[in-house]
Amino acid sequence: MAASTGRRVLIAGGGIGGLCAALAAHGAGAEVVVFERTDDPLREAGTAFNLWGNAVTALDRVGLGREVRDAGDPIERMLLRDHRGGLIGETPIADIGRRLGTTSVNIRRSELSRLLYQACVDADIPVHTGTGCAGYRETEKGVALQLADGRVEEGAVLVGADGARSTIRNQLVGDGDPLASSFPIRGIARNGHGTDPNTVTMVWGPRGGGAGCWPLADGTVSWTVGATSPLKRRLDAGDDPKRAVLDFVAGFPAPFHQLIESTPSERIVVSPVLVRETAEVWGSGPVTLLGDAAHAMPTVFAQGACQAVEDAVVLGAELATNTDPVEALRAYEARRKPRIDWLRKRIFTLDKLQKFENRLMCMIRNFSTRKAPADKSVRSWEQMLTFDLTPAS
Repeated sequence: MAASTGRRVLIAGGGIGGLCAALAAHGAGAEVVVFERTDDPLREAGTAFNLWGNAVTALDRVGLGREVRDAGDPIERMLLRDHRGGLIGETPIADIGRRLGTTSVNIRRSELSRLLYQACVDADIPVHTGTGCAGYRETEKGVALQLADGRVEEGAVLVGADGARSTIRNQLVGDGDPLASSFPIRGIARNGHGTDPNTVTMVWGPRGGGAGCWPLADGTVSWTVGATSPLKRRLDAGDDPKRAVLDFVAGFPAPFHQLIESTPSERIVVSPVLVRETAEVWGSGPVTLLGDAAHAMPTVFAQGACQAVEDAVVLGAELATNTDPVEALRAYEARRKPRIDWLRKRIFTLDKLQKFENRLMCMIRNFSTRKAPADKSVRSWEQMLTFDLTPAS
């Protein structure tokens, strides 16, 4: 059992949020150790996401902003279309970014994980893979983390960054398992097939669901399809995912059919998006939650990883300014919860709109979105893409 120190930070979970938290805490002068349950957290998962400017700005704080910009493909605009290709709305991401002084990029999940992991290696931060966490108990000196293999690690504080199925959250909050919000089918196509460069393209289906695609820096394209009830029934019945998805996007604007067709079947990923109900309390004593463990959300606006990065950097800032690490946890929670609450309200509202499966309701949704004031949407995006590390007065 490792001896506890007054500044030893234990992190359960070595995903994007956990690794970023490790770098931020290390930068604050803490001794950090990470425990990740999977054997290979850097494996190629066949998925990529939009890393919006707020997260890239936050990554500047841990010294990785330049590397992420170099590895990613810059996002200049976001287009929303109906299933016939008609434009519903356009968001000038690059223009917003220039006003805010930031850049948004598309990047493979594995590439971002690799950059974070290598930064931890360079900083001599131990990351123990294949090491799950079974629970914790408070001690006189802080916290004792029970590992799945029977070992115990002691520290001043514990950060539960172990995802939507968080073991730490289950003990701390006790609100059961996460819920499956949606069932996207995702892949990375070998070439662009005419995809608009530097553009995130989203399409709403005529009876719910939809599709999206965005280019990556290596010339490939990440795509995703949101399953409707009929599509999910086909998948549940054992239909070939590639064939089922190709049938679903028949009639969608180019290049979705070509993107899916060119993706090897074994590289197509079908997995649920897990969400959590709002937790009024993220922490107690020497324990706190971070990322999906605290606030797992639907993929609308693609802010899951981005908010985990924000969490991590704010946590590091509080550890740097508070001599008592437990007080730092409470200050971190107080600073993060208002922004997360604001964001979750918007994400869950739009998620409901995207799940309409009645054709008339979908038509009304599309019409209303087209007529919505563009400046209001831009203001909302500006607020979302702004990461401000200045403490609230």
